[in-house]
Amino acid sequence: MVRRELKSILESRAAHYFSEGYNCCQSVLLAANDTWDLSISRDLITAGRFFEHGMGSGSTCGALVGAQMALGILNERMGTNLTNKSAHQLYAEFVKTFASCQCRELRKKQSFADRIGYKGCKRITLVTAGILYELWEKMNGKEYPGIGYYSDLK
Repeated sequence: MVRRELKSILESRAAHYFSEGYNCCQSVLLAANDTWDLSISRDLITAGRFFEHGMGSGSTCGALVGAQMALGILNERMGTNLTNKSAHQLYAEFVKTFASCQCRELRKKQSFADRIGYKGCKRITLVTAGILYELWEKMNGKEYPGIGYYSDLK
């Protein structure tokens, strides 16, 4: 599979989970789990529950939190040696893309139509999953295509 297709699949999986009722943090984690076969526990997905709406206070976007969590798990499971600089790079790319990492600020920028049904948050979630994919690939200089999850998505 080519890189663009894998990124697109990761993004669509994140959007799918969001549409199924998972929050932004959980959706990014679940999509990363599907893409890279990370064996993330249900407990960790459940722990992501309270990261929605900026931890209920409009603070840090849950999609960014989920991407940071996924990056840490990827680092461990793939045997890489990423540093805290990697977390900063993910944060910086998120802020570059959305001009803030604060949920309350991101929501203020959304149109009324995007706030209905959290359409704007769904878009942020899928774009954040794509940012994670691009950054992971860039940091490692190669693609990690995942293990067998794509045949059922076509």
